Amino acid sequence: MKGASCIILVTILLSTVFFTGDFVEGRENESIGIGSEEYRDGYRYNIQGWIYLHIEGDPYERGYQHGYLLADEIVDMIQRWNDIFPQKWSWKVHRLDAYRLFWNKYPEEYKQEIRGIADGVKDRSGKIDGRPIDYKDILAMNEMYEMMSRFRTYSVYPLRLSSRWFISPILGYLSSLKSTDFHGGKCSAFLATGSATVDGRIVASQSTFGGLWDIGWWHHYISERFNVVLDIQPSKGYRILMTTSPGLIWSDEDFYQNSAGMILMETTLPLGSWRRSGDPVVVRARRAIQYSDSIDEMVDSFLKKNNGLMANDWLMGDTKTGEIASLDLALYNYALTRTKDGFIYSCNNPEDNKVRWELYSFFGFGILGRIFIRNFIPSSRDIKFKEIRDEYYGRIDVDVAKKIMAMHPISAAATDCKITDSQLVNDFGFWCFMGKPDGKDFIASDHPFKDTKTGYTDLPACGWLQLYTLSSPNSYHTIDQKKMNTGGEKSRILWKYETEEDELGNAVYSSPTISDNILYATSWNGEIYAIDVNSGEEIWKKNVGWSSTSSPIIADDKVYVGSSEGLYALDKDSGRVLWEKLVGFVSSKPTAYDNIVYCGCNDGKIYAFESETGDLKWTYNTDADIRSSPAIHNNVLYVGSNDKNLYAIDAKNGKEKWSYETKGAIVSSPSVYDDIVYFGSWDNHLYAVNVETGKLKWKFTAGWGIDSSPTAYNDVVYVGSEDNNLYALDAKDGMLKWMFTANAGIQSSPTVYGGFVFFGSDDGKLYALNASNGDLVWSSAPDYHIDGIYNYVTKPIVSSPKAYDGKIYVGSTNGKIYCFDAKTFEPPVTVVEEVKVPVDTWLFVILPLLCLIMATMFYLYWDRKRTK
Repeated sequence: MKGASCIILVTILLSTVFFTGDFVEGRENESIGIGSEEYRDGYRYNIQGWIYLHIEGDPYERGYQHGYLLADEIVDMIQRWNDIFPQKWSWKVHRLDAYRLFWNKYPEEYKQEIRGIADGVKDRSGKIDGRPIDYKDILAMNEMYEMMSRFRTYSVYPLRLSSRWFISPILGYLSSLKSTDFHGGKCSAFLATGSATVDGRIVASQSTFGGLWDIGWWHHYISERFNVVLDIQPSKGYRILMTTSPGLIWSDEDFYQNSAGMILMETTLPLGSWRRSGDPVVVRARRAIQYSDSIDEMVDSFLKKNNGLMANDWLMGDTKTGEIASLDLALYNYALTRTKDGFIYSCNNPEDNKVRWELYSFFGFGILGRIFIRNFIPSSRDIKFKEIRDEYYGRIDVDVAKKIMAMHPISAAATDCKITDSQLVNDFGFWCFMGKPDGKDFIASDHPFKDTKTGYTDLPACGWLQLYTLSSPNSYHTIDQKKMNTGGEKSRILWKYETEEDELGNAVYSSPTISDNILYATSWNGEIYAIDVNSGEEIWKKNVGWSSTSSPIIADDKVYVGSSEGLYALDKDSGRVLWEKLVGFVSSKPTAYDNIVYCGCNDGKIYAFESETGDLKWTYNTDADIRSSPAIHNNVLYVGSNDKNLYAIDAKNGKEKWSYETKGAIVSSPSVYDDIVYFGSWDNHLYAVNVETGKLKWKFTAGWGIDSSPTAYNDVVYVGSEDNNLYALDAKDGMLKWMFTANAGIQSSPTVYGGFVFFGSDDGKLYALNASNGDLVWSSAPDYHIDGIYNYVTKPIVSSPKAYDGKIYVGSTNGKIYCFDAKTFEPPVTVVEEVKVPVDTWLFVILPLLCLIMATMFYLYWDRKRTK
C-alpha cells in the first residue's frame, strides 16, 4: 500500500511537469442531381455546354441507345423544327415528303439505326403533337437540311416567282460584282499541313453558322441545339467522332473524325440543281466517314450517286499521310484540290469557275452562268483567311487555331467551334467550344421571333474544352436519380470582379492564388490581375500574351505565370515584367522550388529556369503537349503529358527517374501525399503510384475521363470526373467512401477547407459539400447554369476554388472572379515547437525529481528486504 501511494505521488508530480492537453471537435449536412445516364453499352454525360453520347454495337442497338439516352433532347429538337416553319411547311408535310423522297435511298444499316432511335425515344414516352415519335420523324429530322434545300430550289416550283429559283441568280450576279458575302451560309473551316504547321502535323477546324432571320432553317433557334458530341462504335466500319444534333445519324453541321485517321468537314455552297435518283447527302457523308480510310475513298463516296441537293465544299484530311484536300461539289461539276504541304480554307464561296457558274445559274445550266456570273471574287472571310495564312504560316497548332477561329469576320455568326490535329485524331480527342468562339453570348431577347418559340434560349459562350472519347472498360457510378442536388443553402457573393474583354473573350479558366491579402488570377485574353482580397478592387493588371489558362504562383516576391507566349516572372507588387521566356504556349500552372521555377509547354517539353534570372537550367522532352501542372516532392518533379505518361524527374538535373504509362492523356495535375502520387487520366482512372518506384498501389475506375487534379487530405482523396461525379476515396486502398453527382462534368480541382469540399462544375455552379459524407451544404450559381434539358445554357466553372480567411475565391468562364462567403473557417493549426529546457529547470526541477524517483525506488527495495 505504501508502495502504491509512492508511485501515485510521483506520477502526479511528473504530470505537472510534462503533460498539457488540448481538445477540438468538428461538424457537418444532402442532395444530388442528374448529370449522367447509361443504357446497356451507351453512356451520356453533360460537359461544358455539350452532351457527350457514346453508343456502340449493331445498327438497331446503337440507335436504341441513342434514342433512349437523348429522348428529351430529341423531342425538343423535333419541336423546334415544327415551330420554325410556316403552316404550309408543317412537320407533317416534312415527315411525309422525307419518307417519300429519301427513305428508299437509305441502306438497311442506317434504316435500322433510325428505327432504333425512334423506339428508344418512344420507350421513354417521347411524343410530338400528342402522338409517339416514330421513325419517319427521325428520318425527317435527318433530312431537314436537304428538305429545306429542296423547298428553296427552283426545280421544285419552277413557276413560283417568289421562290429562290428566280431571285437567286439575280442576287448572285449582283453580289458577284463586288463579293459573295450575300450567301446565307456562314460556316468556316480550314486545314493546314506540312510546312504550314508547327511540326508538320495536320491541324483542322470548323465552326457552325446560326442565322438571325425570323423564318429560316438555320436560325440560332436550331443551331443552339447542335450540342451533341456523338461517339459511335459500330459493329462494322470505323469508330466515328462527330458533333451533331440529338437524333441524327450524321453530323449535319459536318465535323467528323474516325479511327482510321480521317478528318471530314464542310461548308455549304449556294443551292443548285438536284436529281431525285441520287443518294441523299446524309447517306453519302455517313458512309464516307464510317468506311473510308483514304481521301480517294471519301471522294468516291461523295461523287457516287450524288443527288446535288446540297452543294458543299468538303474538306478532308488523312493523318496517316499528312495529305489534305478540298472537294467543291455541285450536281454536274466538281473541283478537287489536294496537297501535303499547305493551307486550305472554306467559307461558302466556291472558287472553281465551273462550279460557280452552275450554282449561280438558271436550272443549273453552266452556259448561262458563264454569261451572267463573274469569276471568283473573295468575300470578307476569304480575305481574312488569306491574311491569316500569311501571318501564321509555319506556326499553326491547335492553340493558334483557337485565335484564328475567334477573329472577326470568321466568328461573326458562329455558334460553336471544333479543332483537331493529327495527334488528337490518333488519340480520338479534339477541342470544342459551345457558343461563339470569341466569347460573346447570344441573347435571344435581342433577336425575337414574331411568335414565341418553345425553348428559344440564350446561347452562352461556354469556353474551350479538350475532350477525349470514352475508354473501355469503364465503371458507371450514380446515386438515386430521384434525389436532386437542389438541397442545401445558398452562399452570399461578397464581391465580384469583371475582367477586361477583347476579341478573344475574357473567360477565366485559371485558379486564383493569394499572397499578402492580394489575389492573382489570369483571363483567357492574356491579362493577369492583382486584386485586393477584401474589397475586390484592382491593384494592377498586365498583359502577358493573347491567351492564358495558366494559374499564377507566388514565390520569392515574384509572380510566375504562363501564357501563349511562354513563361513570365513579374514583380509581385507592381506587375512589372522581370524576365520572360518565349518558349511557346504554357497553359499549365508553373511550380517553384529551391530557386528554380518549372513549367510544362505545348511543345512537349518541361523547362527548369533559374527563378532570379530566368536562365535555363535544363529541359526534358515528352512525346506530346503538356497541360498538366508539375508537383515537387523530395527533389523529384512529377508531371503528366498528353503522351499518356506520368513522369518522375530529378528536379536538380532533369534526369528521368521513372515513368508510368496509362491509356489516356494526362491533363490532371499530380498530387503527392504520404509517399503516394495521385493523378487522373482520360482513360477513366485515378491512379495511386509509389513516389520512389513508380509501382502501382491502386487505381479507381470512373465513368469517364479525369482531368480534375486530386486533393488528398486526412487520408481521403477527393477528385472530380467528366462523368459528372465528385469522388471521395480512401487514400490507402482507393475504396469509395462517398460520391456526389452534379449536373455536368467536373474539371475544377477540389479544395478542402473548414470541413467542407469546394469545387466548380460545368453545370455553372460552385458546390460546398460536407467532407466527411458528401452531403450538400450549399451551392451557388453566379450566372447561367443548367436547369432542365437546356444543357448548353451554362457558364461552366472550371477554375479551382481558393479558400482563405473564411472566403472562397473562384473564376468563371463568364469572365468574372467571385468572392463567396465560405460559411466555414479552418480551425487554427496548433504548431508544436521544439521544447528547449533551460539550465535552471534542469538544476532545480528535473534533477531533484530524478533524485526523488531513485530514492523512492531504493526505499521500496529496502522496505521489501526488511519485511522478509
